[in-house]
Amino acid sequence: MIACVQVPVTITKDVKPTKSVLKDIVSTFLSEWATIDPDYLVVRHDVGQMCAHYFVERPTQLATESRLEPSKVFIKLHEDEATGVEVFEHLAPSKDAEAALVQQFGKTSFGPKMIGFFQTNNGVRGRIDELIDSRTLEPEDVEDETIRADIAKAFATFHALEAPFLLKKSVDSYREAVIRGLNKYHKMAKLKSLAREGGVDIDELVDYDFTSKLREIVDRLASMGAKEGWCIHDVQFGNVLLKDDVKRGESKIALIDFEFVFRNYRAFDIGGHWFQKMFKWTNEVSKIVDCKPYTDEEKKQFCQDYAKKWNEITGDNDTCEQVLAEATLGYILALSFDIHFMLMAMDEDDNTDPLDALALKKLFDEFTKQYALL
Repeated sequence: MIACVQVPVTITKDVKPTKSVLKDIVSTFLSEWATIDPDYLVVRHDVGQMCAHYFVERPTQLATESRLEPSKVFIKLHEDEATGVEVFEHLAPSKDAEAALVQQFGKTSFGPKMIGFFQTNNGVRGRIDELIDSRTLEPEDVEDETIRADIAKAFATFHALEAPFLLKKSVDSYREAVIRGLNKYHKMAKLKSLAREGGVDIDELVDYDFTSKLREIVDRLASMGAKEGWCIHDVQFGNVLLKDDVKRGESKIALIDFEFVFRNYRAFDIGGHWFQKMFKWTNEVSKIVDCKPYTDEEKKQFCQDYAKKWNEITGDNDTCEQVLAEATLGYILALSFDIHFMLMAMDEDDNTDPLDALALKKLFDEFTKQYALL
Protein backbone atom coordinates (compact mmCIF):
# COMPACT_ATOMS: atom_id res chain seq x y z
CA MET A 1 0.00 0.00 0.00
CA ILE A 2 1.12 3.57 -0.60
CA ALA A 3 2.64 5.65 2.22
CA CYS A 4 0.52 8.45 3.67
CA VAL A 5 2.77 11.44 4.45
CA GLN A 6 1.99 13.66 7.44
CA VAL A 7 1.86 17.35 6.49
CA PRO A 8 2.18 20.03 9.21
CA VAL A 9 -1.07 21.88 8.53
CA THR A 10 -4.60 21.89 9.93
CA ILE A 11 -7.70 21.98 7.74
CA THR A 12 -11.08 22.83 9.24
CA LYS A 13 -14.20 21.27 7.76
CA ASP A 14 -16.34 23.67 5.71
CA VAL A 15 -13.54 26.27 5.75
CA LYS A 16 -11.46 26.67 2.60
CA PRO A 17 -7.73 26.24 3.25
CA THR A 18 -5.66 29.37 2.63
CA LYS A 19 -3.16 29.67 -0.18
CA SER A 20 -0.42 29.36 2.42
CA VAL A 21 -1.81 26.02 3.63
CA LEU A 22 -2.14 24.72 0.08
CA LYS A 23 1.44 25.77 -0.69
CA ASP A 24 2.71 23.98 2.43
CA ILE A 25 0.91 20.79 1.38
CA VAL A 26 2.34 20.85 -2.15
CA SER A 27 5.87 21.81 -1.07
CA THR A 28 5.99 18.71 1.15
CA PHE A 29 6.29 16.77 -2.12
CA LEU A 30 7.60 19.39 -4.58
CA SER A 31 10.61 21.29 -3.24
CA GLU A 32 10.51 24.03 -5.90
CA TRP A 33 7.16 25.17 -4.49
CA ALA A 34 8.66 25.88 -1.06
CA THR A 35 10.11 29.26 -2.07
CA ILE A 36 6.96 30.55 -3.81
CA ASP A 37 5.09 33.41 -2.17
CA PRO A 38 1.60 31.88 -1.65
CA ASP A 39 -0.03 35.17 -2.67
CA TYR A 40 1.14 34.50 -6.23
CA LEU A 41 -0.67 31.18 -6.43
CA VAL A 42 -3.79 30.92 -8.59
CA VAL A 43 -6.39 28.74 -6.87
CA ARG A 44 -9.73 27.46 -8.13
CA HIS A 45 -12.09 25.58 -5.84
CA ASP A 46 -14.74 22.99 -6.66
CA VAL A 47 -16.92 20.77 -4.47
CA GLY A 48 -17.37 17.14 -5.48
CA GLN A 49 -19.79 14.48 -4.27
CA MET A 50 -17.81 13.62 -1.13
CA CYS A 51 -14.69 15.80 -1.27
CA ALA A 52 -13.32 19.22 -2.08
CA HIS A 53 -11.15 19.86 -5.12
CA TYR A 54 -8.49 22.54 -5.51
CA PHE A 55 -6.77 23.46 -8.76
CA VAL A 56 -3.53 25.22 -7.83
CA GLU A 57 -1.10 26.91 -10.21
CA ARG A 58 2.14 28.73 -9.61
CA PRO A 59 3.06 31.38 -12.22
CA THR A 60 5.58 29.92 -14.63
CA GLN A 61 7.81 32.99 -14.41
CA LEU A 62 8.40 32.13 -10.74
CA ALA A 63 9.55 28.62 -11.52
CA THR A 64 13.21 27.72 -11.22
CA GLU A 65 15.27 27.47 -14.37
CA SER A 66 15.18 23.67 -14.26
CA ARG A 67 11.37 23.59 -14.15
CA LEU A 68 11.50 19.86 -13.49
CA GLU A 69 8.44 19.99 -11.26
CA PRO A 70 4.88 20.61 -12.42
CA SER A 71 3.60 24.18 -12.15
CA LYS A 72 -0.04 23.03 -11.84
CA VAL A 73 -1.51 20.50 -9.42
CA PHE A 74 -4.89 19.08 -8.45
CA ILE A 75 -5.55 18.60 -4.71
CA LYS A 76 -8.37 16.34 -3.56
CA LEU A 77 -9.41 16.52 0.12
CA HIS A 78 -11.40 13.60 1.51
CA GLU A 79 -13.94 14.33 4.23
CA ASP A 80 -14.03 10.64 5.20
CA GLU A 81 -13.71 7.12 3.77
CA ALA A 82 -17.32 6.99 2.59
CA THR A 83 -18.35 7.25 -1.06
CA GLY A 84 -21.79 8.59 -0.26
CA VAL A 85 -23.47 5.59 -1.92
CA GLU A 86 -24.29 3.11 0.82
CA VAL A 87 -24.92 0.02 -1.32
CA PHE A 88 -21.40 0.16 -2.80
CA GLU A 89 -19.44 1.00 0.37
CA HIS A 90 -18.29 -2.60 0.84
CA LEU A 91 -17.01 -2.72 -2.75
CA ALA A 92 -15.40 0.70 -3.20
CA PRO A 93 -11.66 1.12 -2.52
CA SER A 94 -10.28 2.74 0.62
CA LYS A 95 -8.60 6.11 0.11
CA ASP A 96 -5.21 4.39 0.50
CA ALA A 97 -6.10 1.87 -2.20
CA GLU A 98 -7.50 4.58 -4.46
CA ALA A 99 -4.25 6.53 -4.13
CA ALA A 100 -2.23 3.41 -4.97
CA LEU A 101 -4.47 2.85 -8.00
CA VAL A 102 -4.00 6.42 -9.23
CA GLN A 103 -0.25 6.06 -8.77
CA GLN A 104 -0.13 2.83 -10.79
CA PHE A 105 -2.44 3.97 -13.57
CA GLY A 106 -0.58 7.28 -13.78
CA LYS A 107 2.48 5.36 -15.00
CA THR A 108 0.61 4.80 -18.25
CA SER A 109 -0.18 7.66 -20.62
CA PHE A 110 -3.89 7.32 -19.83
CA GLY A 111 -4.10 9.01 -16.43
CA PRO A 112 -2.56 11.91 -14.47
CA LYS A 113 0.55 11.21 -12.43
CA MET A 114 0.09 11.11 -8.67
CA ILE A 115 2.41 13.44 -6.75
CA GLY A 116 1.59 12.58 -3.14
CA PHE A 117 -0.85 11.13 -0.62
CA PHE A 118 -1.06 12.97 2.70
CA GLN A 119 -2.78 13.49 6.03
CA THR A 120 -3.04 16.77 7.95
CA ASN A 121 -2.46 17.27 11.66
CA ASN A 122 -6.17 16.91 12.32
CA GLY A 123 -6.62 13.75 10.26
CA VAL A 124 -7.89 15.10 6.92
CA ARG A 125 -6.58 12.93 4.10
CA GLY A 126 -5.92 14.07 0.57
CA ARG A 127 -4.11 13.44 -2.66
CA ILE A 128 -2.08 15.64 -5.03
CA ASP A 129 -2.14 14.79 -8.73
CA GLU A 130 -0.57 16.35 -11.78
CA LEU A 131 -3.02 18.87 -13.27
CA ILE A 132 -3.29 18.17 -16.98
CA ASP A 133 -4.01 21.06 -19.33
CA SER A 134 -7.27 19.77 -20.72
CA ARG A 135 -11.03 20.03 -20.92
CA THR A 136 -13.68 17.43 -20.24
CA LEU A 137 -14.86 15.22 -23.07
CA GLU A 138 -17.85 16.42 -25.10
CA PRO A 139 -20.30 14.01 -26.80
CA GLU A 140 -19.26 15.05 -30.31
CA ASP A 141 -15.58 14.38 -29.48
CA VAL A 142 -16.06 10.62 -29.65
CA GLU A 143 -17.07 10.91 -33.29
CA ASP A 144 -13.34 11.44 -33.90
CA GLU A 145 -11.84 8.01 -34.58
CA THR A 146 -8.51 8.82 -32.92
CA ILE A 147 -10.11 10.01 -29.69
CA ARG A 148 -12.48 7.06 -29.66
CA ALA A 149 -9.54 4.68 -30.12
CA ASP A 150 -7.62 6.28 -27.24
CA ILE A 151 -10.61 5.87 -24.91
CA ALA A 152 -10.90 2.21 -25.89
CA LYS A 153 -7.20 1.66 -25.21
CA ALA A 154 -7.42 3.51 -21.89
CA PHE A 155 -10.31 1.32 -20.74
CA ALA A 156 -8.51 -1.86 -21.77
CA THR A 157 -5.38 -0.74 -19.91
CA PHE A 158 -7.35 0.10 -16.78
CA HIS A 159 -9.41 -3.10 -16.81
CA ALA A 160 -6.30 -5.24 -17.17
CA LEU A 161 -4.32 -3.54 -14.36
CA GLU A 162 -2.58 -5.72 -11.80
CA ALA A 163 -3.90 -4.21 -8.56
CA PRO A 164 -3.27 -6.53 -5.57
CA PHE A 165 -4.05 -3.63 -3.20
CA LEU A 166 -7.72 -3.65 -4.31
CA LEU A 167 -10.32 -5.93 -2.74
CA LYS A 168 -11.12 -8.62 -5.32
CA LYS A 169 -14.75 -9.61 -4.79
CA SER A 170 -16.94 -11.64 -7.14
CA VAL A 171 -18.48 -9.79 -10.08
CA ASP A 172 -21.85 -10.93 -8.76
CA SER A 173 -21.31 -8.50 -5.88
CA TYR A 174 -22.29 -5.57 -8.10
CA ARG A 175 -25.50 -7.20 -9.24
CA GLU A 176 -26.57 -8.00 -5.69
CA ALA A 177 -25.59 -4.53 -4.42
CA VAL A 178 -27.45 -2.59 -7.11
CA ILE A 179 -30.49 -4.86 -6.79
CA ARG A 180 -30.60 -4.12 -3.06
CA GLY A 181 -30.36 -0.45 -3.85
CA LEU A 182 -33.05 -0.48 -6.52
CA ASN A 183 -35.35 -2.58 -4.35
CA LYS A 184 -35.19 0.14 -1.70
CA TYR A 185 -36.88 2.55 -4.12
CA HIS A 186 -39.23 0.04 -5.72
CA LYS A 187 -42.80 1.42 -5.65
CA MET A 188 -41.73 4.29 -3.37
CA ALA A 189 -44.61 6.80 -3.39
CA LYS A 190 -42.30 9.65 -2.36
CA LEU A 191 -40.32 9.39 -5.61
CA LYS A 192 -43.45 9.43 -7.73
CA SER A 193 -44.67 12.50 -5.86
CA LEU A 194 -41.36 14.37 -6.19
CA ALA A 195 -41.27 13.79 -9.94
CA ARG A 196 -44.87 14.91 -10.35
CA GLU A 197 -44.05 18.15 -8.51
CA GLY A 198 -41.57 18.79 -11.31
CA GLY A 199 -44.14 17.87 -13.94
CA VAL A 200 -42.67 14.47 -14.85
CA ASP A 201 -44.28 11.04 -14.52
CA ILE A 202 -41.86 8.27 -13.48
CA ASP A 203 -44.44 5.91 -12.00
CA GLU A 204 -43.61 3.12 -14.46
CA LEU A 205 -39.91 3.36 -13.61
CA VAL A 206 -40.49 3.27 -9.85
CA ASP A 207 -42.78 0.23 -10.20
CA TYR A 208 -40.49 -1.59 -12.67
CA ASP A 209 -39.01 -5.01 -11.83
CA PHE A 210 -35.29 -4.44 -12.31
CA THR A 211 -34.33 -7.49 -10.26
CA SER A 212 -35.24 -10.25 -12.70
CA LYS A 213 -33.79 -8.31 -15.65
CA LEU A 214 -30.44 -7.68 -13.98
CA ARG A 215 -30.11 -11.28 -12.85
CA GLU A 216 -30.72 -12.39 -16.41
CA ILE A 217 -28.14 -9.97 -17.83
CA VAL A 218 -25.42 -11.15 -15.44
CA ASP A 219 -26.31 -14.81 -16.11
CA ARG A 220 -25.92 -14.17 -19.84
CA LEU A 221 -22.55 -12.51 -19.34
CA ALA A 222 -21.38 -15.43 -17.23
CA SER A 223 -22.62 -18.02 -19.74
CA MET A 224 -20.69 -16.38 -22.62
CA GLY A 225 -17.48 -16.31 -20.54
CA ALA A 226 -17.38 -12.51 -20.42
CA LYS A 227 -14.06 -11.15 -19.14
CA GLU A 228 -13.69 -9.40 -15.79
CA GLY A 229 -11.60 -6.37 -14.90
CA TRP A 230 -11.18 -3.42 -12.55
CA CYS A 231 -14.09 -1.22 -13.65
CA ILE A 232 -14.42 2.53 -13.06
CA HIS A 233 -18.26 2.49 -13.07
CA ASP A 234 -18.60 6.28 -13.03
CA VAL A 235 -17.75 6.69 -16.72
CA GLN A 236 -19.60 9.94 -17.43
CA PHE A 237 -17.80 12.14 -19.96
CA GLY A 238 -16.86 14.58 -17.19
CA ASN A 239 -14.42 11.93 -15.96
CA VAL A 240 -12.58 11.78 -19.28
CA LEU A 241 -10.11 14.59 -20.00
CA LEU A 242 -9.17 15.66 -23.51
CA LYS A 243 -5.61 17.01 -23.39
CA ASP A 244 -4.70 20.39 -24.86
CA ASP A 245 -1.19 19.42 -25.87
CA VAL A 246 -0.21 15.86 -26.73
CA LYS A 247 3.33 14.60 -27.29
CA ARG A 248 4.00 12.23 -30.15
CA GLY A 249 2.81 8.71 -29.34
CA GLU A 250 0.91 9.84 -26.22
CA SER A 251 -2.80 9.36 -25.59
CA LYS A 252 -5.09 12.31 -26.30
CA ILE A 253 -7.23 11.46 -23.27
CA ALA A 254 -6.85 10.78 -19.55
CA LEU A 255 -9.26 8.95 -17.24
CA ILE A 256 -9.93 10.32 -13.75
CA ASP A 257 -12.08 9.71 -10.65
CA PHE A 258 -11.72 6.18 -9.30
CA GLU A 259 -13.89 6.32 -6.16
CA PHE A 260 -16.14 3.48 -7.37
CA VAL A 261 -13.52 1.11 -8.76
CA PHE A 262 -14.18 -2.56 -8.04
CA ARG A 263 -14.33 -5.88 -9.86
CA ASN A 264 -16.96 -6.23 -12.56
CA TYR A 265 -17.44 -7.34 -16.14
CA ARG A 266 -15.32 -5.10 -18.38
CA ALA A 267 -18.46 -4.74 -20.51
CA PHE A 268 -19.92 -2.43 -17.85
CA ASP A 269 -17.53 0.44 -18.56
CA ILE A 270 -17.61 -0.03 -22.33
CA GLY A 271 -21.42 -0.08 -22.55
CA GLY A 272 -21.63 2.68 -19.95
CA HIS A 273 -19.36 4.89 -22.02
CA TRP A 274 -21.56 4.36 -25.07
CA PHE A 275 -24.81 5.49 -23.47
CA GLN A 276 -23.14 8.43 -21.69
CA LYS A 277 -22.82 10.08 -25.10
CA MET A 278 -26.52 10.95 -24.77
CA PHE A 279 -26.13 12.85 -21.47
CA LYS A 280 -24.35 15.90 -20.10
CA TRP A 281 -24.93 15.98 -16.36
CA THR A 282 -23.59 19.50 -15.76
CA ASN A 283 -25.81 21.16 -18.38
CA GLU A 284 -28.27 23.63 -16.84
CA VAL A 285 -30.64 23.58 -19.83
CA SER A 286 -31.05 19.84 -20.39
CA LYS A 287 -29.22 16.76 -19.16
CA ILE A 288 -30.15 14.97 -22.39
CA VAL A 289 -27.82 15.79 -25.29
CA ASP A 290 -29.13 16.49 -28.78
CA CYS A 291 -26.48 14.30 -30.34
CA LYS A 292 -26.59 11.07 -32.30
CA PRO A 293 -25.91 7.95 -30.20
CA TYR A 294 -22.88 5.74 -30.82
CA THR A 295 -23.39 4.15 -34.25
CA ASP A 296 -22.90 0.43 -34.87
CA GLU A 297 -19.76 1.17 -36.86
CA GLU A 298 -18.34 3.35 -34.08
CA LYS A 299 -19.03 0.59 -31.56
CA LYS A 300 -17.27 -1.98 -33.74
CA GLN A 301 -14.22 0.23 -34.18
CA PHE A 302 -14.16 0.88 -30.41
CA CYS A 303 -14.25 -2.86 -29.70
CA GLN A 304 -11.55 -3.56 -32.29
CA ASP A 305 -9.17 -1.08 -30.65
CA TYR A 306 -10.13 -2.34 -27.19
CA ALA A 307 -9.50 -6.00 -28.09
CA LYS A 308 -6.13 -5.19 -29.65
CA LYS A 309 -4.94 -3.35 -26.52
CA TRP A 310 -6.41 -5.96 -24.14
CA ASN A 311 -4.65 -8.78 -26.03
CA GLU A 312 -1.38 -6.84 -26.04
CA ILE A 313 -1.49 -6.56 -22.24
CA THR A 314 -2.99 -9.92 -21.26
CA GLY A 315 -1.83 -12.26 -24.02
CA ASP A 316 -5.45 -13.20 -24.76
CA ASN A 317 -6.81 -13.56 -28.27
CA ASP A 318 -10.12 -11.73 -27.93
CA THR A 319 -12.00 -10.56 -31.01
CA CYS A 320 -13.96 -7.43 -31.80
CA GLU A 321 -17.09 -9.57 -32.01
CA GLN A 322 -16.53 -11.00 -28.52
CA VAL A 323 -16.03 -7.59 -26.91
CA LEU A 324 -19.06 -6.20 -28.77
CA ALA A 325 -21.32 -9.02 -27.59
CA GLU A 326 -20.21 -8.45 -23.98
CA ALA A 327 -20.57 -4.66 -24.21
CA THR A 328 -24.12 -4.94 -25.58
CA LEU A 329 -25.11 -6.58 -22.31
CA GLY A 330 -22.83 -4.30 -20.30
CA TYR A 331 -24.75 -1.33 -21.69
CA ILE A 332 -27.87 -2.50 -19.83
CA LEU A 333 -25.94 -3.37 -16.69
CA ALA A 334 -24.34 0.11 -16.60
CA LEU A 335 -27.69 1.85 -16.99
CA SER A 336 -28.73 0.33 -13.67
CA PHE A 337 -25.85 2.17 -11.94
CA ASP A 338 -27.04 5.60 -13.06
CA ILE A 339 -30.70 4.81 -12.48
CA HIS A 340 -29.94 3.78 -8.90
CA PHE A 341 -27.73 6.82 -8.34
CA MET A 342 -30.40 9.25 -9.54
CA LEU A 343 -33.17 7.59 -7.51
CA MET A 344 -30.95 7.77 -4.44
CA ALA A 345 -30.19 11.46 -5.04
CA MET A 346 -33.85 12.26 -5.61
CA ASP A 347 -34.82 10.56 -2.35
CA GLU A 348 -32.02 12.04 -0.22
CA ASP A 349 -32.27 15.60 -1.59
CA ASP A 350 -36.06 15.70 -2.05
CA ASN A 351 -35.21 16.65 -5.62
CA THR A 352 -38.07 17.93 -7.80
CA ASP A 353 -35.88 19.25 -10.64
CA PRO A 354 -37.64 18.26 -13.88
CA LEU A 355 -34.31 18.16 -15.77
CA ASP A 356 -33.06 15.38 -13.51
CA ALA A 357 -36.39 13.54 -13.67
CA LEU A 358 -36.43 13.72 -17.49
CA ALA A 359 -32.85 12.40 -17.62
CA LEU A 360 -33.84 9.59 -15.26
CA LYS A 361 -36.77 8.76 -17.51
CA LYS A 362 -34.42 8.73 -20.54
CA LEU A 363 -32.14 6.25 -18.74
CA PHE A 364 -35.14 4.05 -18.04
CA ASP A 365 -36.31 4.25 -21.67
CA GLU A 366 -32.83 3.13 -22.77
CA PHE A 367 -32.90 0.26 -20.27
CA THR A 368 -36.27 -1.08 -21.44
CA LYS A 369 -35.44 -0.54 -25.12
CA GLN A 370 -32.11 -2.38 -24.95
CA TYR A 371 -33.59 -5.17 -22.85
CA ALA A 372 -36.38 -5.63 -25.42
CA LEU A 373 -33.76 -5.96 -28.18
CA LEU A 374 -32.35 -9.04 -26.44
